[in-house]
Amino acid sequence: MKYSFILFSLSLIAFVSCNEDLKTYPVGEDFIDNNVIVTVIDTFSLKCGTFMLDSVVTSNTGRILLGSVIDNNLGQTTSQSYLKLKNTLFDIDTNAKYDSIGFVLNYDTYYYGDTTVAQTYKVHRVRKIIEPDEGLNLYNTSNFLYDNEVLGELTFTPMPNRTSDSLYIPLNFNLGKEIFDKLKDNEINNFDDFEQFFNGITIIPNTTTNSNILGFQYKNYTSSNNSSMRIYYTISDDDNEGNDSFIDFNVVSEDQFNHIESNRLNTQLDNFETSETIISSSYTNNIIYTQGGTGISARVEIPYLENLKKLSENGTVLDGKLLFYPLKGSYDNNQLEESLTVYVVDHKNRVIKELGEAVLTSNKYDEFNEDTYYTVDLTLYIEEILSATYTLNYALMFQFSDYKKTVDKILIEDDKVDEFKMKLQVSYLTY
Repeated sequence: MKYSFILFSLSLIAFVSCNEDLKTYPVGEDFIDNNVIVTVIDTFSLKCGTFMLDSVVTSNTGRILLGSVIDNNLGQTTSQSYLKLKNTLFDIDTNAKYDSIGFVLNYDTYYYGDTTVAQTYKVHRVRKIIEPDEGLNLYNTSNFLYDNEVLGELTFTPMPNRTSDSLYIPLNFNLGKEIFDKLKDNEINNFDDFEQFFNGITIIPNTTTNSNILGFQYKNYTSSNNSSMRIYYTISDDDNEGNDSFIDFNVVSEDQFNHIESNRLNTQLDNFETSETIISSSYTNNIIYTQGGTGISARVEIPYLENLKKLSENGTVLDGKLLFYPLKGSYDNNQLEESLTVYVVDHKNRVIKELGEAVLTSNKYDEFNEDTYYTVDLTLYIEEILSATYTLNYALMFQFSDYKKTVDKILIEDDKVDEFKMKLQVSYLTY
């Protein structure tokens, strides 16, 4: 019985590329005779590629994301931010005198790209109230018209790790005075009044150089490390001495979003026609890609997984594990995320559910990166595929856990021959 089972196992060429790695282990005599066998298979054919999500929710993330980076693999990625603003102070002393207006941006330590290169931000006034056309979310693909006039700009060299530091962009003097006078004269008495007068702003980075993308924090309330538009004014007291004061116009969280574009012209990923388009790894030098913000996602399909059921009339999965390597030379160990989020997608690349995590195993002292790889527990996923009463055309998608507010990237190896190839190993018990 045992030997005939092994011969049958070796015949399943449809999902096993070679039979040398197919191993069977009989369970001991004391366990329901010798008909119980554990088969270990690690030569599954995997179908790997890259696709791009239709859109990514980028509103209400707590991060203003600004900048532009050029990458040989992914092209040019640019993030501009749209911000609706609100204030809580509407009563201004009659003796108050307007001074100036500007926008304060507070670092939140996130950065991507070369922070030694100077960057320029320009502020424009939005022409329409920033809010979703439908639903609750705004996306990386969302857009609003804005004035051509530049309200203010700043060129600077980033210091993203200095959370106590901030950028200050001086804004148009007359804009600040107009807002101040309307508040002082009670023409603006509440948030709705202000929103109708001033729809919001967009901050646009310079895109002519390969520089950096930075993160700035914001909150719905005034604090010492908050990003906001700020009007400065003074109030003269009885001694005719001015007391400096300011009004903060804070970011409305649910209506702040980052518009993230990816120009992939002349790259291997330049022909995504729809979210259903999958670019096979065979066209991208056996590499698949993931990038936060843009929705570019690595995809792995196991097309012949159901053939496991042909091993025996009765069987069950004991363990299933996928192992894959980040591309050597594309990172240093400090850049790799400790885990990636794994999702289940259907044949049209629609996200079905979150499955779990791909966990990093890394030896920081291994100069050849041979001990740097991710593993994913697929036991329950395989059981779901095998137990379904109809064919589930599912695949796996890999993304960053915080992909809605980053533009991080990872390149994953899909080499078919070398020691760093992606591998699925399944332990299957038949009885």
